[in-house]
Amino acid sequence: MKRLAALLALVPLAAACGATVKEATPTAPTSASVFLARTAGASGPVTAYDGASLGRRFELPRGLRAADGSAHFALLGSQLRRYDPLTGRQMTSYDLNGKWSLAAVSATARWVVLSRGTTEVQVLDTKTGEAAHQFTLRGVFLVETISSEGDFLFLQQNFADGRYAVRGYDLAAGTLLQGSLATKGETVLMQGVAAGTVASPDGRWLLTLYVDTQRNAAFVHALNIVDRFPLCIDMPPCPKCTVAQLRRWGLALAPDGRTLFAANPAIGRVAEVHLPTSRVIHQSRFRPNPGTTDTRAAVSPDGSRFVFTNGRAVWSYDTHRGYARTLVTGVGSVADIGVSADSSRLFLARAGATPVELAL
Repeated sequence: MKRLAALLALVPLAAACGATVKEATPTAPTSASVFLARTAGASGPVTAYDGASLGRRFELPRGLRAADGSAHFALLGSQLRRYDPLTGRQMTSYDLNGKWSLAAVSATARWVVLSRGTTEVQVLDTKTGEAAHQFTLRGVFLVETISSEGDFLFLQQNFADGRYAVRGYDLAAGTLLQGSLATKGETVLMQGVAAGTVASPDGRWLLTLYVDTQRNAAFVHALNIVDRFPLCIDMPPCPKCTVAQLRRWGLALAPDGRTLFAANPAIGRVAEVHLPTSRVIHQSRFRPNPGTTDTRAAVSPDGSRFVFTNGRAVWSYDTHRGYARTLVTGVGSVADIGVSADSSRLFLARAGATPVELAL
């Protein structure tokens, strides 16, 4: 079976009083000329490198990027700033009333969700610069994401025993729905520790890797944002694996939103997940390597290669033939990874050093 193509993740995670347009900084002509990397980890700042010379162009503060790649948002004190992730230009700033945390961004960057503590939530309309919704919940909640239309909020309600439930908040009606999503009012408790997330550019999927410490198993919490239901997809079983090993799965999503690629160098596995049927349709094994960091992954624009690293070694997975091979890099530690727009070159980002490129 011919493997489905996958998406290249080169373009990489109180009321508002209005927006202020800022002066532009130096620009880059197209996305093909920029390689965005998080060399300080998934929660760190984003560094942009020139796709031809690999020289450093600019840096964006730590924050969240819209899934369609159109905007990067960062909080600096009580001000929310919006940047163009391809040029580094600060497009707009929003002054907030008080201190908030950046919780989620809609796929198209129209809506930004801010939270305070575990109960206060604010939804900012980035088009008007005003707060569209603000409310307080009873309990301990974590915002997962918001629909592209800005009418529905997906929440995780956490309980004292470590379990959680997936809840929905109807923003148009201003109502927290009864029970868990897709369970007709019944609250279904789940167990797991989150270890990595990827979102689809079309706004349909939010996919989060979880490790169930009771079952000693890894699974993908797949949240269908359009049809408003969650589902769990088990990763290939590894009964003797430790929690640390199970947390090393790295995810990347195909452009058609139907196939999820996952790799775990610590246990030597690659899996392809078919989202419409919620199952693993292919898996491949390779020699395990524990590595030094969480798994970072990217897919070539033509969909032929799924590349990933554990910070020490680098692999290239042939998405058509279904096997992974180790690449000889000649470098030490690798902080992030990407592929050129023509799918011919692999970019290896290093902390405090210029990236290295290899032929694919």
